[in-house]
Order: sequence, then C-alpha cells, then structure tokens
Amino acid sequence: MATTPSRLEALTAAPHRTLFFCGTLNLLGSSAWWLAHLVARYTGFPLFTLDLAIAPIWAHSFLILFTVLPTFIFGFLFTTFPRWMNGPEVPRPAYIATATLQVAATFAWLAGVHNGTALQLAGAALALAALVVGLVALLRVLIDARQVVSHAVVAATGLAVGIVSLAGFGYGLYVGSDFALHFAVRSALWGFLLPVFFAVCHRMIPFFSQNAIPGYVAWRPLWILIAVVGLAYARLLLGTAGALDSLVFLDVALAILAATCAVRWTSLGARGNPLLWTLYAGFAWLPIAMALQAGRDASFALTGAWALGRAPIHALGIGFFGGMLVAMVTRVTMGHSGRPLRMGPAALACFAGVELAAVARVGSEIATAPGAIRNLLLGSAVLWLLAFGIWSFGHGGIYLAPRADGKPG
Repeated sequence: MATTPSRLEALTAAPHRTLFFCGTLNLLGSSAWWLAHLVARYTGFPLFTLDLAIAPIWAHSFLILFTVLPTFIFGFLFTTFPRWMNGPEVPRPAYIATATLQVAATFAWLAGVHNGTALQLAGAALALAALVVGLVALLRVLIDARQVVSHAVVAATGLAVGIVSLAGFGYGLYVGSDFALHFAVRSALWGFLLPVFFAVCHRMIPFFSQNAIPGYVAWRPLWILIAVVGLAYARLLLGTAGALDSLVFLDVALAILAATCAVRWTSLGARGNPLLWTLYAGFAWLPIAMALQAGRDASFALTGAWALGRAPIHALGIGFFGGMLVAMVTRVTMGHSGRPLRMGPAALACFAGVELAAVARVGSEIATAPGAIRNLLLGSAVLWLLAFGIWSFGHGGIYLAPRADGKPG
C-alpha cells in the first residue's frame, strides 16, 4: 500500500518546490524588514530598524539582488534546463543545498545589518556559496545535455556574472568601499538579472502563448536575444568606464527592442486567461523601465543632473522582475503540481498588488510633495508585502503536499 509522503518529503521532491518555498521565506522576511525600516523613518518605530551597520540602500539591494530573486531563478532554471536541452535532472542534494544556503544567507544578513560586518560577510559568503552550487549544477546539466540552447547559455553566463558581482559586493563590505558596492549592485542588475529574465521571457512567453492560443505564431528570433543581452552588457561596461553620456543611446535601443517584443508577443487571444496575459503585462514593464532610464540618462547628458530618481530601477525591479516572478512561478507551480493550468484568485490578487506597488514606487520618485512621496513609498511597500502574503497563503501549501494527480515530483 502506498504511503502519503511527509511534508518534508513533498517539499524536497522536486527543485521548484524547495526553491520556491524558500524563495517565499526570503521574500517575506526581507520585505517585512524593509517595510518596518521605512515606517521607522517617518514614525521612529520600530526604532531598532533605523540602527543599521550599513547604508540602507546596500542592505536592501543585497537582499533583492543576491538572495530573493536568485532563489526563485534557481527554482525555475533547475526545472527548465533539463527540459530545454534533454539533459539530466538536477540532483536533490544540489537543489536542497542551494535553497538552504540562500535562506541562511538572508537571515544572516538581516541579523548582520544590525550587528556588524561579521554577520554581513557571513551572509554574503553563504549567498555566494549558493550561487556557485547552483551554477555548477546547471553547468552539469548543460554539459551532459543532448543539445544546447542559447537561452541556457545566456542564463549560465548571467549567473556567472552574478557570482562575480556578489564577490565584489563582499569585497566592498570588507574594505568599506561604496564604489565597490555600487559597482557590484550595478553589475548584478545589468549583467545578471536583466539577461537571465529576458532570456526566460524570450524562450517561454511565445512558447506558452503558442500552446494556449490557436493560430498563434511564436516569434523569438535569435538576433533579438543577442541584441538585448549584448546591449545590457555594453551598458554595464560603458557605465563602469564612466561614459555616462553614451548610455542614453543604449537605453533607447533597449526600450525599442523590448517594446518590439511586447507588441509581437502579446495576443488578444489571451483574454480570459490570466495565466497568460499576466506574462504580457509583466513584460510590458521592461520597455517602460528602459524608456524611463533613457529619460534619466538624457537629463544627465543635457543638464548634468539626474532626473526621475530611482524610478527606472523600480520600474524594472518591481514591475518587470516582480511581475514576471508572479506569473512564471505561478505557472510552474500549477503545472508541476498536477493542478489545472489556471491562475487562482490569490495569485491574481498578488499580481495586481505587485503592479500597483510598481506604479506607487515609480510615482514616489516623480512626486515632489513630501506627503505624497511618503504615502506612495509606504503604500508601495505595503502593497508588495500584502500581495506576496496573499500569494504565499494560497500557494505555500502546494509545495508541502504531494501532486494532486498522484504522479511523482
């Protein structure tokens, strides 16, 4: 007689279960801490969240760039790499180690930002170990695969850049260099996360659309993948070299290419299918973010002053990365749990909340009245945390239960 697996057995039965569950823990813990810090800025409570051993921007950036998003990225790539390339599955010890290290890194870092450099360095080292273990596991799939696809190469390259970026961040912590920290954050954003997210979108949005919409013709030419990723790396190199006046041309090109993809991939046939149209809506933030970035860079080139504050980065981070995370992770979760491929109320509410959080956060950088800035900033953080809280309540149990169809995994 078959026995029902324990929750731990169910949680570790497949990489997406382990990584998505741990990614949710990282996200909720990091977001709750950041909201508490923002509230304390305006109210003085809870006071301890203002007593930081590192500048808030670096504390927040580390969590989002090096623990929260990478945990979800590995959950997705560990699942798709073997399918993209007809390769071997990622072994259980590798994905359990990656997830465990990322959770340990997150909470070591949260303790370290209030207690000194030693714990911060421990958090950075744990996150670095997670990235290395994860990349090695993916490279083994790639090397042993029957075929190699360009999207896997882009993703693996991006992860390698992420490792270098995180090592640079750790160095910046150790020597107390804001320049090194700034470079690490910039390289992680443009050389790691943007190429990986775009490669996944280029591969999966046309694929999902073709499977769901009769007559849909998938459009994913290799040249546009190469162009977008190449421009992202060119932007990183030129920015590092200090050629800031030239960035506007790269950002305009990226905005045009991203808008072209958004138009070509979007189909009205997705109406009534939120699991599909949320992919389109999430991706639409990429051309918006690049257009905002182009405007910011044009302002600097013409006047020597940066306009729009951090609006472009949050359009990219909350709108694009956050929106695509909800849409992609929900699809994988439902599809690999033996449940119908549809987006339920919890996931749809989460997506709507993330979209509103992106609008509010971008608006807080454009607004000029102190009261409006405060309300938009806090509103964005509340919406983000509330949205993912609802999402976690609706989906967390899925990772702890066996597949609904009785199949393994």
